[in-house]
Amino acid sequence: MTLKTELKNLDKTLQHGNLDVLIERMLENIGSIDLELRDTLIYNSFGKLIIEDYLTIKQMNYILDVCLRNLFLNIDQHEDDSVFSRSFSALVIALILKKDKEKRFLSDDTLKQLFEKSIEYLNLEEDIRGYVVGKGWAHSIAHGADLLTVAISHPNFTITFSSECLETIKLCLFKISTKEVPYVDEEEERLVFVVEALQEKGISDNEIEDWLSTISDELNELYEKEGYSLNFFWKKSNVINFLRAYYFRLLYKNDCLKLRESLVEILERWHKQIYN
Repeated sequence: MTLKTELKNLDKTLQHGNLDVLIERMLENIGSIDLELRDTLIYNSFGKLIIEDYLTIKQMNYILDVCLRNLFLNIDQHEDDSVFSRSFSALVIALILKKDKEKRFLSDDTLKQLFEKSIEYLNLEEDIRGYVVGKGWAHSIAHGADLLTVAISHPNFTITFSSECLETIKLCLFKISTKEVPYVDEEEERLVFVVEALQEKGISDNEIEDWLSTISDELNELYEKEGYSLNFFWKKSNVINFLRAYYFRLLYKNDCLKLRESLVEILERWHKQIYN
């Protein structure tokens, strides 16, 4: 029986199959370029197994170990299919972290490692494609942002990591695209969730305000170096879309008036510089 068939009939498979063997096969194919197998079946099946308590702690730790190795598989490659293994392993790690938040089975050392690796992955990922025609979602930056958001939300995550997280988000906004275009699949929106998680953890508005200024300053440095180059416009698009998304998230919640004013000031300044 094919893995697809087993996963399409997961309830029946769980009644009659060997769960350890099934987990192994799912992990072996977690980065498959078959989008239905990878995205619809394997990821959703891991979600069911983890969230609905089908797995033992030993099984979850094994899945975590494999996914952590996958997270940095060929990490220096551009437009390589290994991005699917990294990106979807990030999502499965996020599922396990969510379950640990509920049941607390991971050691403190393991959790600290996960927090550090969540930051490191977004720093190192160089293949930032979103949707890949014929293969489906790679979406490494979005999935990495999802993982980091879950990590920050965990009770063991401490505010001491906040500066690293903010620097990582900034780095993502200025990453070099393999397609030499800005983000087009709403990666900026997912990065905003990381900032929100940091705010819920207790990071001060002043720290975020200072950080927003450094993003604008870095964009200005790029402008002074390259002028109205295509690279500048692509990075400006990333930054402006991120700032707009963050502004409206705060507006929807009617929160952080001073931060919203700072965002408006930065956006207005860039608008005048480009269009006046």
